[in-house]
Amino acid sequence: MPRPGGGVDPVLVCILNLFLGGAGYLLLGQKRKGIIAIVVCAVFLFPPSCGTLSGVVAAFTAIDGYLQAQQLQEGKSIDQWTWFRNHR
Repeated sequence: MPRPGGGVDPVLVCILNLFLGGAGYLLLGQKRKGIIAIVVCAVFLFPPSCGTLSGVVAAFTAIDGYLQAQQLQEGKSIDQWTWFRNHR
């Protein structure tokens, strides 16, 4: 489980998720979430979507990864399947 106070830069996580389909989650310790996001992005690169849905998933994971990394920097904890802001 990811621990609070991590030194992962939110911008780096955002960029990795945007261009590598969820690789930033791996830096956050959300391994299962990252692997699933990478696989989904890869599958959506092929017809009939031809990358359109892959771009949508990448944008979604980029925003989510950025917010997750911000929470860690604020000293809050995140779980394996936490999405966006955790309101604990």
